[in-house]
Parts: sequence; structure tokens; C-alpha cells
Amino acid sequence: MDLNIPNNLSSKQDITHVHRELRKFNDSVMQSIMRHDDPVKYPPISDSLRALAIENQSDLRDPMACDKLLLQLEDLKHTAPTVHISFPADPSRDVLQKLVMWLRKEVNPKIFIQIGLQPTIAAGIVLRTPNKAFDFSLRKHLYKNKDKLIEALQP
Repeated sequence: MDLNIPNNLSSKQDITHVHRELRKFNDSVMQSIMRHDDPVKYPPISDSLRALAIENQSDLRDPMACDKLLLQLEDLKHTAPTVHISFPADPSRDVLQKLVMWLRKEVNPKIFIQIGLQPTIAAGIVLRTPNKAFDFSLRKHLYKNKDKLIEALQP
């Protein structure tokens, strides 16, 4: 079964955090089982881990399901494509989720984004993949049209 990634997990750092949380959760449950706790004590989980479990229909109370999810997350950390996007200012979480949703629908269902800040772009974004760079910034647009801008500013 292929791993489905919720849109709130947008970066490889998010996957690393969820992987670490799931490993701690699984260890805690196993310790509770070995202590013969009745009932077994399940630690609280984050919204990110809950969304991942729901998206993949994984029952975290099942150690086998946790192990399978851990292996899938580990594989994802090493194989998923990543694009780097520079913004002039911090984008909102809502903007990031919409961007991730579009990229996963149109480009690759396993893609992650890495966010950078570059105030000199003024507006727009600069997107880099391992092979290409795309500059959709106001800075680039103004630079391309420098002659027209100078002409327009002449008295």
C-alpha cells in the first residue's frame, strides 16, 4: 500500500518530526504492554500524526501498523522530491497548504517544499528544483523591463 501524505505535512522536516513522534509513541505503547498495564497507556499524539494515521487508515494501537508506517516514512524521507521556494516574507500556513495541495495534484503526490526567505525579490517567488530555477519575482520582471521603466521615468 502506498503512503498518502496529508497536506499539513509539507516539508521533509515535518516528516522527520512525525517519524520521531511515531517511534516514541510506539516505544511507549510497547513499554506499557511489557509492564502489563491494564488498560494499555496510549500517549497523546499531534494533529500531524493523527492526520497521517487517518489518511492511511492506520490503527496506531496496532504495533505492526506502526512499524509499517515507520518504514514508509523512512523511505519517504530519502526518496521524495523537494522543491525550494523563496518568498519575500513568511507565507501563511494556509498559503503553504494550498501550494502543497496544487503541487501534489499537478506535479507529484509525494513532493515536499522547502521554504526560504529572500526579501530582495520584492514580490512573487523564486522556485528551484535540482535541475532548474524559475524566477517569478517582481525584481526579475522589473529588471527584464528596465529600459521601459527608465523611459517611463524620463521627463
